[in-house]
Amino acid sequence: MGNYFRTVPKGPLEETLIHFLKTRKLQHINDCIEMINDSYPTKSTLILDEYLDVFGGILEEWTEQVFLLLENNNSAAGQVDIYESLAVIIVFCGEEFNIKLEFIYKMFDFDQSGEIEKKELIMTLQTSIRALCKIAKLQPPELKDLEYFAEKMFIQLDSDRSASISFHEFSIWLLNSWELQDFMLQYALIQTFENADRRAKERRIFFQKLYETAAGGADQQYCDDDSIKTLLLSELKEQKKETIELLIHILIQSTKIHQKHDEQNQQYPNGILKEAYEDIMAAWSAFDASDINSDNQTSIQELKFLLYAYEGDKPDLFRIKEEMKILDKDNSGYVSREEWIQYLCVEDKGKFQFRGNLKQLFNKYDKDNSGALSIQEIKQLLTDNMKDMQIKFKLKGQNENFEEMVNQLAQEVVDDLNSENDKQSNDRTLTWIEFKNYMDQAVLKLDKLKDFLKSI
Repeated sequence: MGNYFRTVPKGPLEETLIHFLKTRKLQHINDCIEMINDSYPTKSTLILDEYLDVFGGILEEWTEQVFLLLENNNSAAGQVDIYESLAVIIVFCGEEFNIKLEFIYKMFDFDQSGEIEKKELIMTLQTSIRALCKIAKLQPPELKDLEYFAEKMFIQLDSDRSASISFHEFSIWLLNSWELQDFMLQYALIQTFENADRRAKERRIFFQKLYETAAGGADQQYCDDDSIKTLLLSELKEQKKETIELLIHILIQSTKIHQKHDEQNQQYPNGILKEAYEDIMAAWSAFDASDINSDNQTSIQELKFLLYAYEGDKPDLFRIKEEMKILDKDNSGYVSREEWIQYLCVEDKGKFQFRGNLKQLFNKYDKDNSGALSIQEIKQLLTDNMKDMQIKFKLKGQNENFEEMVNQLAQEVVDDLNSENDKQSNDRTLTWIEFKNYMDQAVLKLDKLKDFLKSI
């Protein structure tokens, strides 16, 4: 059974049905359970008329098709397992993965003990996996194979030999079972934050190895842009040539920015800097991890996984909606790979320079996830990023001079913003787009101030 999730051939995916099921909510399933308890309390299977009675309200026009997919015989006169039907709606519905797990866990905790025994775990897995396979039109595993798989899982989880497992043990195992996670992702379009993070890390390692091949070793800090372009074109055949051209352009321009701010790297006038490459490919890898069906675009439902895979924090709904407004430039309802990468760049006269580090800085100081920084937050940002210089000034007994210089720099930022936008400094806020375009100027001022402080 351990190999089943790795070797099963991909079957035809009923994407239209699956997308419909993702619009269902768990509260509707409770209505189905109540009807089963009231009208069919002794039944474990339903014929078509009974099925329409119980599930017609939640499955609507899809009710009969789901019945035919789940039935145990190949005719409408067959019967459908009640728990398989409930499991299908729970597994595919649009709730958060952890919420769905808890619902399934409680549903199969028949004695309401708060923990699942071995026979309950076996039924949970048999029902859920077989139902998922039927909807995806895959050959379900044999019941004996699923029972063997569940028994192995139970032994692993029941470390205290209590003959039962808690929800915490149950969820931790499922969230770290990458074979099962990938199986659900491929055949049910079910993504989790944990799997998105893991997939992004795997892609970053892949691109790191690619760079080492192009550069001629892990210790090389520069590689020829033609070499990395050739490898990217070879390895990313699913990408349009224009997309790879854009990527190379950003890599080259971003290398120049790194060189401008780092004297040590100025001795390498050509090629692509490893640090710049790793920054950009981290954003590219996050997109790979969240692009569930590999169509080079993410929906608003997938965006939360993209932001998490890139930033490491789970965004709230307000943040997701605000980011979607900015990212979806063509109002298509989706974010393309190009839109995502350019979103993290500063554009100057048709040249794109990656600024992913600035985005992380912006998010750090945007405490309320409003999508904008106040002037006070900008001042705090500048002050915090001058801490290393403040220590030196303290040692020299010139802390007051330091604070005066930092306040002067912050005031210059305020004045620049006011002159461009003609607003009062107390009311002025800075969106991400404004922030990334302006901070290039602020960074230059910061560098000049640091150089001056070093000379004292």
